[in-house]
Parts: sequence; C-alpha cells; structure tokens
Amino acid sequence: MTSTATGTEGHDPEDDMPLAELDARARADAALRRIRAGADPAREAFDLANTMNDEAVGRLVGAVRRWIGRH
Repeated sequence: MTSTATGTEGHDPEDDMPLAELDARARADAALRRIRAGADPAREAFDLANTMNDEAVGRLVGAVRRWIGRH
C-alpha cells in the first residue's frame, strides 16, 4: 500500500491548490516540497514556469488593453 500526500504528516494545504492560486514564493515552496517527496523535478519546473509565464502574458495583455483604452 502506498501513502498519498494527503495522508502524510506535515502535509501543506498549498500542495493541493492550483498553482495559479498561490503567489510566486508559495508556488516555488510547494514545488520544492513535492520534489523532496518524490515528484518529477522536470515536471514541477515545467508547471511552475508555465504558470509564471501565463501570469506575465496576462499582465502584459491587461497593460496593452489599458493603454489602447486611453488612446
């Protein structure tokens, strides 16, 4: 029988939250905890980078829309 992350002592609720709901530091900490617990480091890095990229694009789109709205 294998143990799941939700059944282990010291489990952080952030580990179960979607990355987009966490701030950058909390995302990185959660990814490191999952890697230490045996998660694939490449997958964790990919997911973290993807989420941060999505946020950056979202901020850029918002800024462009505000700028266009003023002109």
